[in-house]
Amino acid sequence: MKMEPVQERYLKLPGRRRGLLFGSSVWLGSDHLLLVKSSRFREEYKRFHFKDVQAIVIAEGTCYHLSSRSIALALVLLAGMGVAGATGAETVVWSIAGAGLLLVLLWAYLSYARSCRCRIYTAVSSEVLPSLYRASTAQRFLKAVEPHIHAAQGVIEGPWAEAAEERQIGPLPEGRVGLAQPAGVASPVPQPESLRPNRTRSTIFFALTLCLGGAAELLTLRLGGLAGRWVLLTFLLLQIVAAVTVLIRSFSAGLRAAMRNLAIVTLVCIGIWYYAVVMSVTIATAVQGVRQQQGDTSPFAAQAPPLTVFEHAYSRGSAGGMSLILGLICAVMLLRDEPPSQGVSIRV
Repeated sequence: MKMEPVQERYLKLPGRRRGLLFGSSVWLGSDHLLLVKSSRFREEYKRFHFKDVQAIVIAEGTCYHLSSRSIALALVLLAGMGVAGATGAETVVWSIAGAGLLLVLLWAYLSYARSCRCRIYTAVSSEVLPSLYRASTAQRFLKAVEPHIHAAQGVIEGPWAEAAEERQIGPLPEGRVGLAQPAGVASPVPQPESLRPNRTRSTIFFALTLCLGGAAELLTLRLGGLAGRWVLLTFLLLQIVAAVTVLIRSFSAGLRAAMRNLAIVTLVCIGIWYYAVVMSVTIATAVQGVRQQQGDTSPFAAQAPPLTVFEHAYSRGSAGGMSLILGLICAVMLLRDEPPSQGVSIRV
């Protein structure tokens, strides 16, 4: 009698990373954890058996991640502002702008103060768990996984800190000898890793272009269309150049990952802002054309000039607010340029 193979059933664990190109999640199996990494057209799978897991390490850190849902929400808000501005509903425009500002501040707070990095160790390898980038999610993940690892490995009774010192956790760093090395063999002292700075000339220039550009765009909203256009284009060009410079320096001079991620977020935000403004202008122009065809004689339909991408106050105002918020985040990161946290290692 031929028996059919038993199909493995997986349970999704807390935490999921959804990006424009890359995603990640962790699933719970009968005797292992399954790490799934996706890049749109390709998926990678890696198993971690409960009996092989030596440690799960959670370290405090910043993570400025923009999920696909956040980007979709930003596009909806910007499109709503464009439609409301085309119909003359200024109260709705400012309400949407206020809600968007609160959401951006909440995202910045969570990214800076409530983020973490998580890594799982076995005897032969270590792997980053990208789906666990918020501290609360990582704690819920540990609560769900810990009982299964304890059931497979048992629980250390008594003072676990002393017992853990007698066992090697995770793979050995390069050039280091394990705990079971023979007597008389000198263990070379690993060189401390150099601290990666945030405060360099490129990052200071990056912060200045964001802060000054945002302030200038907001203060010159009442200027004429041509002057406002040149102010906007000049600072947008400087911000793009500064962000690209930070990206280049992050690989050559070893800037911290948080500053590199902020430069990437800035470039993404500029691209999203441009396409959202173009879409809003298209919708507003279509609404004006329909009103004129229907013989609308309201002051808005008769007097409102055709909207342009870079001259309209709503386009410049949204760009200024976006630049100022990113500039304040960058300034806070520069002012709090301190050694990275050593992190908290949680033995499971």
